[in-house]
Amino acid sequence: MSARPISLRRRVYEIVERVDEKSGLSRLFATSLVLLIVINVAGAVFDSMPDMGPGERAAFRVIETISLVVFAVEYVVRAWASVEHPRARRLNPWIARLEYLVTPSAIIDLLALAPFVASLLFGLDLEVILLLRLLRLFKLARYSTGFQSLFEAVRRERHALFACVLILISVVLVFAALMYTTEHSYQPQVFASIPAAMWWAIATVTTVGYGDVVPITTLGRVIAGLTMMSGIAMIALPVAIISSSFAEVVRQKGFVITSAMIERVALFSVLEREDIESLLPLFRAVTVGPGATITGEWTDHHALYVVVDGRVELSRPDGARELGSGDAFGGLPSLNLTEPGHPTYALTTVRLLVLESIDFVRLVERHPGIGERLVPKLRARVIA
Repeated sequence: MSARPISLRRRVYEIVERVDEKSGLSRLFATSLVLLIVINVAGAVFDSMPDMGPGERAAFRVIETISLVVFAVEYVVRAWASVEHPRARRLNPWIARLEYLVTPSAIIDLLALAPFVASLLFGLDLEVILLLRLLRLFKLARYSTGFQSLFEAVRRERHALFACVLILISVVLVFAALMYTTEHSYQPQVFASIPAAMWWAIATVTTVGYGDVVPITTLGRVIAGLTMMSGIAMIALPVAIISSSFAEVVRQKGFVITSAMIERVALFSVLEREDIESLLPLFRAVTVGPGATITGEWTDHHALYVVVDGRVELSRPDGARELGSGDAFGGLPSLNLTEPGHPTYALTTVRLLVLESIDFVRLVERHPGIGERLVPKLRARVIA
């Protein structure tokens, strides 16, 4: 079966969104942008130094101009190609693009252009421009799994964190009111009002303790001690919530592959326990979020994908097919278990076992019995 022609927009989408992370063009695109972002942030930092000479500042202006052009082109191209996203396929193209433009990543891309727009329209001073240039650091979130995991952890625990913020505000307000009542008559300039006392309460609850505002009465010091002890508990609570959620997100993205997990997959039911132990180290664990592209349509499949849990949509010329736990797709070219790639999309959060073709070939060479038992099963069940 010959490969279907792919549109330019689809090809561009798969490059900029790194659908195939092994693609040389995708790697080159991502690496170039990361390097440009790092140079921009470094330039913004050094540009704030008063002893920079005219030559260095001129170099920074050239970098800024080049960055502006690159980031503007990137922003336009991503918006143009966003209609190829799995979630946008059934939408009007302009509606799909509008939905993309309000996503966090698109807003961050827009902020990368903010220094030029701000200086052109509002004539902001140098300090503000430098601050806006530093916002480009957040563009790295698209390429950093650490950033992505942290954002996901915060998103999952947003309700608990919001509750923590409300509790923290309540604690600050209560202790500020108590300190105002106690210290106002002794330090009317320092504790002039409850809002003024809130500065002391915030510095104390967060355990920063600047020492610029301190109680002088015995009762005030008792209240300050209670504020400090309450602050330890209040600050530890959101930290514990985020850290536990972050650890869970990282664990899910790199879940542990066990022999029991492989044994439950019908595809490998013909293997003995020792065969599975040999196969186990070759699998790679992958977790994909809902709506993400798993495999593209412009490259042949060179790996076998086994769905552990979740739902996957396989798009073929004869219609879409939904795959679930235990199903396998992709291919092993060395065994002629493949055809020109069809795109696959994650309908939900999907956990996958990925077996590279070359690894399977080496396994069969070392253990021919595994190949004799497993290859017929693969030919019958793999959905290419």
